[in-house]
Amino acid sequence: MNMLIKYKPIFLSVSLIFILNPSCIFADTRVYSHQGDDGIMTFTGKRIKGKNSKLFKRFKPYKNRKIVLNIKPSWRKKNVRRTLYKSVVKGQYKGNGIIHGCSNKAHLLSKARAYAPTIRLYAKNYEVEEELIHAIVKQESCFNERAHSRAGAMGLMQLMPGTADMMKISDPWDPEQNIEGGTKYIARMLRLFKGNKRWAIAAYNAGPGKVKKYRGIPPYRETKNYVKKVMAEYYHLKKQGLPHSLYSLASLR
Repeated sequence: MNMLIKYKPIFLSVSLIFILNPSCIFADTRVYSHQGDDGIMTFTGKRIKGKNSKLFKRFKPYKNRKIVLNIKPSWRKKNVRRTLYKSVVKGQYKGNGIIHGCSNKAHLLSKARAYAPTIRLYAKNYEVEEELIHAIVKQESCFNERAHSRAGAMGLMQLMPGTADMMKISDPWDPEQNIEGGTKYIARMLRLFKGNKRWAIAAYNAGPGKVKKYRGIPPYRETKNYVKKVMAEYYHLKKQGLPHSLYSLASLR
């Protein structure tokens, strides 16, 4: 009899392990293979007694991984855990934050197109240039709506919990609310610094207090590089034009 190996049970069993017990990503999880009398190979989370049962795959625990859950709103714990789970499975998790990159240009462009209508809406509402919002989103998260920094910043425009509350955003993990909150905040910074984009961008990164203290861009390497990159992307978009929308916002939720 020819042995029949079914591949789907492999992924089904592994998926069930994660779904039934998401905490197993931080534990030592093992998958065993077992060949039945009918020649069909099955996979389970426990060893089945018999000479044909053997260890198929061992998932080692993630060590020294902690979730920062020091924020009061109830949405915080639920969404951080959901985001953390998805990112660990996809191999994007490191330390206390999610590492996001802009290396995949095609993917980045598709996400920028997807969020273009929402950015256009709130840019118009709060009288901010669309190009500036696109530039900030790219620098903050590379249009990754699940981005989560070690400091606790969330979503597309990396809103800090305090900023989200200040902008009256109930769920910073919601892409549309995140864009609205970030746009509203940069609009406030532009008014505060009388339309000076560089100072407003610096305030978005380091806080308005630091900009006032130094009467300009604070002498921090991170902030200087941040302003430089955002402004470079802003001028690039002003010259090349904004990406057109291809997808609906709902498709990315």
